[in-house]
Amino acid sequence: MVLRPGQAAILSFAVPGLAHVLLGRPVRGLVAFALTVGAFAAGYAIVGDRLWYMEFMPQTSGIFRHVPVFVLPEFLNFGCTMVVAALRDAPTPDVLRHVLLPRPGEDFALALTGFSGYAAALFAADAWWVARGQRSGRMAPAAAAALTWMVPGSGHFLLGQRSKGLLTGAAVLIVFGLGLFFGGGHSVERSSYTLWWAGQALCGIGALFAALVTAPGRMTEFPESLDLGYVLATCAGLMNLMLMTDAFTIAEESSPDFTAAREASA
Repeated sequence: MVLRPGQAAILSFAVPGLAHVLLGRPVRGLVAFALTVGAFAAGYAIVGDRLWYMEFMPQTSGIFRHVPVFVLPEFLNFGCTMVVAALRDAPTPDVLRHVLLPRPGEDFALALTGFSGYAAALFAADAWWVARGQRSGRMAPAAAAALTWMVPGSGHFLLGQRSKGLLTGAAVLIVFGLGLFFGGGHSVERSSYTLWWAGQALCGIGALFAALVTAPGRMTEFPESLDLGYVLATCAGLMNLMLMTDAFTIAEESSPDFTAAREASA
């Protein structure tokens, strides 16, 4: 089946993996569906309707109750969030949004649902690339971006830019580590500041470490530099977003078709 790149990306946002199947990449489509929907389902099985506590602009009525655009980054996994929004029993009372004490395992569960949103965006980018019909070079662009998301600098390293990957990846991880340090280990907690976390989660391995190790710990005292910790950890995530974009572009330009087109126009 022939799909335009934009159509493939939109279809992938709605049903992860469907565009890949229609484009003749069934294995990649099944992987996309299993990872994206599986991560969301596993996290939602634990957190349930408490997911709506993470809305950064709570809406208890109207269209935004059914189109949960204020739940980031889950909204990027459009199909899953729309399904659970349709099954939602009732709006979350505002008073319950201040009950921020997570249940056991909830930090990791919220990381899974959040990560599924970024995974959906990466698979949509991959569907766009496949629909263009271009061959991949050393690595598929979306794969390079995904590796960089989880381990900063790894995409560049595997694409042959080892020094750049090591230096930039180390910079991201150092800034993220400083964020955790100044926040006393509690500057990356989604239940406290969910919008900040959406940026921090762009440093995948850092956000995963926080969800498993630092966030579940009890805060014995309120660090004076907690705000600085939030800012640094979020800056690290945004720094990594730039690395993800750069890795995508480098992988894209390594495509034989891209190289041939550039030489033809020269």
